[in-house]
Amino acid sequence: MKSLAQRRQSAPSLIFVKALNRSRSVSREGCFSPISPEACPLVQSFMCHNRTFILDGHVQLKTGLQTQERHLFLFTDLLVVAKSKSHSHFKLKCQARLCEMWTAFCTEEVCEGSTDPERSFVLGWPTTNCVANFRSAEQKETWLSFLQSRIREEKEKDYPKSIPLKIIAKDVGTCAYSKTLSVTNVDTANDVILMALQQLGIN
Repeated sequence: MKSLAQRRQSAPSLIFVKALNRSRSVSREGCFSPISPEACPLVQSFMCHNRTFILDGHVQLKTGLQTQERHLFLFTDLLVVAKSKSHSHFKLKCQARLCEMWTAFCTEEVCEGSTDPERSFVLGWPTTNCVANFRSAEQKETWLSFLQSRIREEKEKDYPKSIPLKIIAKDVGTCAYSKTLSVTNVDTANDVILMALQQLGIN
């Protein structure tokens, strides 16, 4: 009788746990399924006559030891990062102009712990570097292709396209001299270092 009573008492709690797990799995599936731009208030708030919505999808953004579940929205000139509240409702976390963004593959320098290179790449803008980890290699390649294409196109429209960058060098005898490089908005840090070494005659 005692064991029967215990089973009866535990039954409602089991139902409650199952319901919670079911709601979690439903919400998780919801954030993976594609959204309708017309039915998403966040997407509509960014739409204007010279901006088009391109792509959206779920992603894990990793920085250091921190991992965050996020939803990305790609527009012709903008990347929007949001947190999913429901299938069509999202809370804006940040936004970045594509002309100020970059992609890279040095994932181990941005986050700690292992990341699958087949499904991830580094995504950066002036205030952030993070590892974007996607559900599949195909999804990663789709996002990488669209981002690189749009970033390149937006950088070509950006002004100024190049700036003078003054490099000052000091040798062992504390004799300082300088060179001015013309750096474009598509040059990487490595490109600038190589240019500087070449101009300064350093092997």
